[in-house]
Amino acid sequence: MSTHTSILITGSAGFLGSNLSRYFHSSGYEVTGTWHVREPDMSALHRSVSVELAMASAGTLLADVRPDLVVHCAAVSGRAQCDADPAWARRVNVEATRGLAEAAHSQGARFVFISTDLVFDGDHAPYGEDDAVSPLSLYAATKVEAENALRAVMPEAWIIRTALMYGLDAGGRPGSFLSWTLDALRKQEPLRLYTNQYRTPLYAPDVARLVELLFTQDAEGGVYHAAGPDRYNRHDLGRRVAAAFGLSPDCIVDTLLPRPAPLGPIDDCSLRTDKAEALGMRFTGVILRVLAGG
Repeated sequence: MSTHTSILITGSAGFLGSNLSRYFHSSGYEVTGTWHVREPDMSALHRSVSVELAMASAGTLLADVRPDLVVHCAAVSGRAQCDADPAWARRVNVEATRGLAEAAHSQGARFVFISTDLVFDGDHAPYGEDDAVSPLSLYAATKVEAENALRAVMPEAWIIRTALMYGLDAGGRPGSFLSWTLDALRKQEPLRLYTNQYRTPLYAPDVARLVELLFTQDAEGGVYHAAGPDRYNRHDLGRRVAAAFGLSPDCIVDTLLPRPAPLGPIDDCSLRTDKAEALGMRFTGVILRVLAGG
């Protein structure tokens, strides 16, 4: 990838967006980030644009920025937020994605859409890219709808389904699920973690490396899975976090995630990453001690 490549990252103030911004900015690329509620870290951007994607003209935005590559991270990602206003969730997660893809297609920009492992119901893991989706939440359903809309508009686009992510936030602190896990552990507040929910934790900077591989290799469009090589249930992962940061795990409470009939008792959305690995991608194993400074 040329150091003159222009990259537009939506949701650049978020956890993944800030990780992507740091990676590409530190590598010398021209990075523009959009934000809406919280300002991004400007030290990781060349330029920021305050925009509400659901209300804005995607064509105007892309004509202004003129990116070679759009990485679309922005979304209404909280389940409670989606459930509280389904129409708004679809405007942001589906319609804004379609609009950005149409604008990118018309202007000759490549496009990456960030999706989720939660498009699967957790009953037939590990999942490959061609396995049938079966979302159990409105949030996941909007991601499936966005994937379908994107395929119709821009089949050459790349869809990256990400596993449970971890890493450092924009302030250099443990972010994503590590943030609230560590907060509860430090306060020794009851931390209810599922023993029957499994994930393949993904180190956030690996997403940036995969995006770079897709772009530089001009990879075939379609779905690619991004996930770490290690599989943990949420309870065991919480205990590993406690050990890595030197905290007592005594406040962790074993909890079972209720599963709707006729699904089985285990919720396992573990992802297979064969397609990404065929490009030369090697995902990072869980490195909690490094994040803890150990």
